[in-house]
Order: sequence, then structure tokens, then C-alpha cells
Amino acid sequence: MRKCKHRLRCPNCQSLNTKRKGNFQTKKGKKRNRWHCHNCKSSFTPYKEQLNLNTCRLYFEKGCGYRETGRTFQIAPITAWNKTIPFGFNCKSPLEVSLELKPKWSGFLLLDGDAINVLGKEESLLLGVDVYAQDIPVGLLVRQELKIHWVLILNVLKIQLGYPFKGIVSDGDPRIKGAVKEVTPDVPYQICIKHYEDFLRYVLRYQFKHRRGMHREYERFIDEVHQMLYAPNIEMSEENLKRIINDPNFKRAGLADLIDKLIRDFPYLIAHFLHPGLPRTNSIIEGVISRLDRRINPTNGFQYHKTAWATIKMMIMRYRFKPFTDSRNKKNNHKAPLELAGVDVSGIDWLKFSQRSSQPKNLLSLLEF
Repeated sequence: MRKCKHRLRCPNCQSLNTKRKGNFQTKKGKKRNRWHCHNCKSSFTPYKEQLNLNTCRLYFEKGCGYRETGRTFQIAPITAWNKTIPFGFNCKSPLEVSLELKPKWSGFLLLDGDAINVLGKEESLLLGVDVYAQDIPVGLLVRQELKIHWVLILNVLKIQLGYPFKGIVSDGDPRIKGAVKEVTPDVPYQICIKHYEDFLRYVLRYQFKHRRGMHREYERFIDEVHQMLYAPNIEMSEENLKRIINDPNFKRAGLADLIDKLIRDFPYLIAHFLHPGLPRTNSIIEGVISRLDRRINPTNGFQYHKTAWATIKMMIMRYRFKPFTDSRNKKNNHKAPLELAGVDVSGIDWLKFSQRSSQPKNLLSLLEF
């Protein structure tokens, strides 16, 4: 019986159409085998590729910086970066992973963005997070956050992924609100009550012209709004709103415009009462963003948009496969977000899985930049 030849996967194109092609001697006198790929016509060394994998694991799994990673493997920090960043360039986007693994989400979606420093300019990382799995079905890094980007994300979730929309929560950003009305007009929409209260406090403190002798009325207005937002049921919330509307001192203090806004937004502040399972805040996605920021902020920003997105893709990939250890919901501990979404990740090496075997096409390539 003929013995099958051993083949190594090419790190450049992921092909198995490879063949051993001689060897070479290192400076320390050790022999290393050299392999040739017939598919992309490149040569590679197994030892070098294993070093690249170990460098990437140390950076993304252990949270080490490039300096510490370089010291561990006795290489320069720039060499550690050069070995790590190609994994990011070839990393699958969150959308590609979702299409491949087909997670089963709860249908309650959180939308929010995060500021990313790229060459001294502020770019936006736009994320969609499932409430109960805390998984990231789709993400996008854009140079300027616009309504069209949120429309694109919602269309991808709706058409490409078939996301089972049951409700959407955001911080009340008009761009997100407009996109939700355009793409998913029949889906319940909730404005985060914490962000809404913080918004009113900000307006009263920095953008509102105070009338003399009305300082206590402004404080009482915020207290009344707080009771309305955090009421235990819809009836008490409606009673608090009526009390705010009928209070003559609030109008005398010049709060009529804010009261009108409160009336307009009221249906989006009580949606969680009408749809069980819909959270009233977006604190979960704030927690997800804070986890990513732990690795993003120490970098002091990125030099290029392409390297920023490459690094963020790897961070999101690692997050989706990493089990929770400090979740407030104890049932989620020791389970990764993808596991909570019904995906068996026990036999998957996240780093090897993250690498593409071919370039994305159509909408997948559109979500790259």
C-alpha cells in the first residue's frame, strides 16, 4: 500500500498543494526545512510559521504588548508587530464568522459605536451585539459615522444573516434611530434610559439658558424624569409624565421644549414594558466595548485605517471564542459568546479558524472598509 506524503498548509494561501524543497542552516548551526507552495509560488519554513503563531497568541490571548512579546521570543518589538499584523489582514470579519458558524441569536439587538484614534483622527467602530449571547454578529470600522452605515449593518443582519429581530436598543443616536425606522420599522425600538437621563442633564447644564431663581426647579425636573424612566410599571411611568406636563413651575422655568421632546420620545422609553425580554438600557454593549477598549486604548491609536481594522478583527474574533469568567449572570461563566449562541466551539482553534482560505466577495468585501 502506497504511503501518503506528508504535506503542510501554506500560510499565505492556506493551500495543501505544497512540497518540501531543500533545507538551510541557521546562524546557530541548526537545519530548517524549506517548503514550496505550488499554488501561490511562495516558500515558507514551518519553524518560522510556528513562531508567528506563538507571537500572535501571546499578544491577543495574554494581553502582552509588542515590547513584552518581543522580549519573550528575543525579537525586536517591530518584528513582533510584523509577525502579528498579517494574521489581522487575513482575519475573517465578524460577518464572515457569523455566516460560517450560523449562531442562533435571541433576536434582541444592541447597537452602539466606539471612538477609535487613527493617525490623530477619530474614527468609529460600529457594533451590533446580541443581548443574551453577548455575541457580535457584525461590526464595521468607518472613518465617519453616518446613518447609511447603520442602514448597511441592519440590512446585512436582516438579509444576509436572517437575524430574528424582536427588539432593538440604542443610546438614542438620531442616526441609529433613523436607520431603524428605515430598515426595521415594525421592530420595537427602545432608547437607553440611562443615556436619555444623562442627555437631559447635559442639556440643562451646558446648553440651556437658566432663568434666575429657578435652579431648584431644574433639579426637581431631573428628579421627576428619573422617577418616570425607572418606574416599575408602565402605569406609574405615565402618571409621572402627566405630573411633569401639568406642573406650571416647569413651564415657568422655560422647560416647555424639553417637555415636548419628552412627550415625543416617551413611546421609545417604555417599549421594554410592552415587550418582555427587551432591556431598558444598553449596558451590555457598553461592557463589550469596554472589553475591547482594554486592548485598543493602550496602543495609543493606530497609524492606518487598514491596520486598525485588522487588529480590531482579531480582537473581536478572540472575544467571540473566549469564555466568560466574571459575568454577572453566573450561568454564562465558562462559556464563550458563540457557545451561548448555540455554536460548539470545543474543537475549534480560534487563531487557525480566524484565517481566510480565500478572499471575501460581494457584500463581505464591502464590509472590510
